[in-house]
Amino acid sequence: MIPQFYQKLRNVPPGRGAGPGTESAWFFSFWPLQIGGWGLTFLVPLLFLVTGSVTDSSTLCYGFARPLNGFLITLALRPCCSWTLARFGKHWLLVPVIFLVSLALAHVELMGVDWMILTFGFPAVTKETWIAIYFIRVAIFMIWLLLYFGIKSIKLHAEIEREFRQSELKLLRSQVNPHFLFNALATIMAVRKDEAMVSQVIQSLADYLRFSLAQESQDQFKHPLGQEVTALENYLLVEKIRFQEKLETRLAVSEEACAAQVPTALIQPLLENAIKYGQKTSPPPLCIAIEARLAEGRLLLMVENTGRWVEPHGSESIGLGITNLRKRLHLLYGDQAELTFDRTATAVRAQVSLPVSKTA
Repeated sequence: MIPQFYQKLRNVPPGRGAGPGTESAWFFSFWPLQIGGWGLTFLVPLLFLVTGSVTDSSTLCYGFARPLNGFLITLALRPCCSWTLARFGKHWLLVPVIFLVSLALAHVELMGVDWMILTFGFPAVTKETWIAIYFIRVAIFMIWLLLYFGIKSIKLHAEIEREFRQSELKLLRSQVNPHFLFNALATIMAVRKDEAMVSQVIQSLADYLRFSLAQESQDQFKHPLGQEVTALENYLLVEKIRFQEKLETRLAVSEEACAAQVPTALIQPLLENAIKYGQKTSPPPLCIAIEARLAEGRLLLMVENTGRWVEPHGSESIGLGITNLRKRLHLLYGDQAELTFDRTATAVRAQVSLPVSKTA
């Protein structure tokens, strides 16, 4: 997928950043560096003029012509560099090409300054001074080209990684809803002879899917935990109808935890796992408790069920939903999020700890 996205980025206009609106993207954008960099080169001849350390008029002319010429030349060079990077990428031949281009640009620019000096009647500089100025020009052009290709490559890589992470998150999130839909349909089949229960299950299913579709339409990977808790009440209603008196549940979610921004479908896979394996190992009724609270800027979430721990073996040991959740937490938080399981002889507890922010 990454090569395909890289191919698409070749058509991105020059200067587009990896993260529009972010501070780092602004800092590494083209114009601040272009104006600031060439502005600093203007300070060198200005310092020579103010301090009187250089009195030769021709040398000062070379110095003051440098920032303006460099700014205009590199501005015209920018589209060529952008095309080169998109066409050839990080090819090793870019290094010798950058050196040769710098030699050519420095020579052309100095020829133009020489013509200006002769036109205005300034004396010609010595050969040694001219050669020194030439290699300084070469070094400056090389630095500009290396910085341009380096920063552009970093931003391109960040764009590719960001798009890849978002695509993977969308894929993982899309796996959640079919799982619940399958369970709900199985429940409808189980109570199909009771019209009242069928109607109740369908209404709860519709409410839950409405919540899920709202998340999809917003193209967001986080939402307030309270929204999922409300949606899970519909989920639990479906499961209670399915298992009748064999299932008991308890929810204890603080108001602060409800306001916390969390990944989509944070509790659901843990709850599904608790019901699935609890029904297999717990004496009836299966008791499930869901608790959530904030502590020191972190969300502490617990889903506990009666029953025994099922030792991992094969692909169904902890279920697709738990594996899915682990991947999403890692993509969103890296090492800052934790998902652990504690077990005793009579209960299994899943615990999630992650940094949170509250809704505005």
